[in-house]
Amino acid sequence: MTLTLLQKGFASSVQDLGRFGFQRYGIIVGGVMDPPSAKLANWLVGNLESAALIEYSFIGPSVLFTEDTLFALTGADSHPNLDGREIGTGRPCLARKGEILTVGGLVSGSRGYLAVAGGIDTPEWFGSRSTYERAGQGGFKGRLLQDQDQLPIGKPSELATRILKEMSHSGATTTQWFFSFRRTYRGTKTIRIIPDMLWNRFSEDSRHAFLSTDYQITASSDRMGYRLEGKKLELDQPLELYSEAVTNGSIQVPRSGQPIILLTDHQSTGGYPRIAQVASVDLPVLAQLAPNSKLHFLQISVEEAETLLVNHWKDLDWLRRKVQAQLVSILH
Repeated sequence: MTLTLLQKGFASSVQDLGRFGFQRYGIIVGGVMDPPSAKLANWLVGNLESAALIEYSFIGPSVLFTEDTLFALTGADSHPNLDGREIGTGRPCLARKGEILTVGGLVSGSRGYLAVAGGIDTPEWFGSRSTYERAGQGGFKGRLLQDQDQLPIGKPSELATRILKEMSHSGATTTQWFFSFRRTYRGTKTIRIIPDMLWNRFSEDSRHAFLSTDYQITASSDRMGYRLEGKKLELDQPLELYSEAVTNGSIQVPRSGQPIILLTDHQSTGGYPRIAQVASVDLPVLAQLAPNSKLHFLQISVEEAETLLVNHWKDLDWLRRKVQAQLVSILH
């Protein structure tokens, strides 16, 4: 079973939750930019949350379904249609053989997700199907998706199979209910940060500017990192550093003085001084911001960041159980 990309969209690729345990060998974690949205898409079609799906940026793909398929769209807002019928996002949808899904341009947010029951069944590389484009590995042939690519689909779960049959029997295309994170990306977004160990090595003026002025995401940003433009940041004194391990959300300051926020496809080590770390709970929202978006940094403690993350995990687990209950309700 396959699905065919008639139009690839922009920067579309096969992704999952990432490749763990190999960063020590220089292999990036990678994976989706907005994990909560990707998990929701998979839950809506009865997949494990770690199943591979399609991530796209700014413009979504057009897809031909070669068999009856249960699918869901999440992430950035859009106005998708299935053979000309508007279907919305955040809900399970049934595509019948020969129907075409057109996602189109994204209205709010930068990353969208298309999950299909059974997941995208490309070969695993080091335990993940995520595309590692720079190495030419993982995903579909180790590259971004192209027009006319035919992606293999795995075997749907028993729940997905039963839902597909029920929706097909009833003639339904989508459900009346849907799920949304109710995020907004307009205006200046507050991004919470924790000072890094080198925080006090930056000048007092730089630390004040970092927390009191806005920074703008530049066009030279990608899955590896967001380059920012704003007040120049400087160290108190020149500092020679060994390259050290970096992570998603590390904020480096190169010689230009303009910060770079490392993101999903970041390198495994970096030698620029780090001023701060983005709180993990804010990384999915950060990943949805487009070039020219403005950021304002807010300092919080490690303890506050941990509490926010734990509460976020609890909220996601509640959402998973609600989705599961709604899926089961389709069968009654």
